[in-house]
Amino acid sequence: MFHPRSLILLAGALTALSAQAQLLDRSIAVVNNTVITESELLSESRDITRQLSAKGMTLPPLGELYKQVLEHIILKQAQEDLAGQIGVRIRDEEVNERLSVIAEQNKLDLAGLRNRMEQQEGGSFIRLRDSVRDEMTLDELRNQEVVARIRVSQDEVKNFINRKLGMKADNTRYQVQHLLIALPDSPTPAQITSTRDKAKGIWQGLKSGDDFAQAAIRYSADSKALDGGNLGWLEASELPTFLESTVTNLNTQEISEPVQSSLGFHIVKLLGKEQSAASSIPADLEQQAVRILRTQKGNNLYEQWLRRVRDEAYVKVLAPEYARD
Repeated sequence: MFHPRSLILLAGALTALSAQAQLLDRSIAVVNNTVITESELLSESRDITRQLSAKGMTLPPLGELYKQVLEHIILKQAQEDLAGQIGVRIRDEEVNERLSVIAEQNKLDLAGLRNRMEQQEGGSFIRLRDSVRDEMTLDELRNQEVVARIRVSQDEVKNFINRKLGMKADNTRYQVQHLLIALPDSPTPAQITSTRDKAKGIWQGLKSGDDFAQAAIRYSADSKALDGGNLGWLEASELPTFLESTVTNLNTQEISEPVQSSLGFHIVKLLGKEQSAASSIPADLEQQAVRILRTQKGNNLYEQWLRRVRDEAYVKVLAPEYARD
C-alpha cells in the first residue's frame, strides 16, 4: 500500500508530465521513416510510470526514465517496421480473442470492457486494442525471426531427455531479477574494461542497498529493463545457459557478481525459490524437448536479435538530453 505522501508525489509527477506534453511537441528522434515526438515520449512515460507505481517499484529520476522509455519506443518502432517489411499481420479475430480473455479476467464480456474503459477515459479502449495488436505482432515477429529458425539436433534432444529424467524429482523454480550493462559490437579491450568497471560499480551499489528495480530501469540494456529487470519464475532449463549455474547457486535475495557474455555484463538477483508440483513425464517427451530447447535457445538469442534489429534500423536521436549513455 502506498503512503499518502507517495501518492501525492506521484500525482504531482504525472501532472507535471501531462503539462509538459501539452506545452511541448518537438521531434526528438527518427526511426527509419517515423518521427518520434516529445509528446509521445511523455505519454509513454506517463503510462509506464503508472505501471511501475502500481507494482510498488521505486522510480528513477525522470531524466533517466525518459532515456530508457525512448530506447523502448525506438526498439518497438524498429521491430514494427521489420514486421511490416516481412508481412507479419495479425487478424482482427485474433485481437478480439485476446481482448475477450482480458475482459473475462475482469468478469466482463468484450462489450462490457469497451463500455467501462470508455466511461473512465475516452479513447482508452482503442488504445488498448492497438496495444494488444502491437504486442501480438511483436510476439509473432519474434517467433518467425528467432524461435522458428532455431534448429535442434537429435543429440541435444537425447541429452535433454536424459537430464529431464535424471532431474524428475527436482521441480525447483527461480524468481529472477536481471540487468545488463551492454558491450558494443566488437568491443576493444579498453571498452570491455570500462564496461566491466561500470558493472562492478553498479553491483557495489546494489550490495550496499541500492534498489535493484530502479537500477535496472536506469542502467539496463535488457528488454525487461522497464519491468525492473524481473524475469518472473523460471525453471533452470529456461534460464540463459551462461546464467544457469549462477542463478541456481544463489541464496534468496542474494545478488551475483557481474557475469560476462557476448552481450555485456549481467547482474542477477534471486528474489525467490520454490518447489513446483511434481509432474509426470509426458508421453510426447521428445516433442516437448524440442519445444523447450527451441525456446531456451530463443531466449539466449533474443537480445542479440534485438540489438541487430536496432543496429540495422536508421536511428537518430535529435534531443541529446534523451540519448542513453
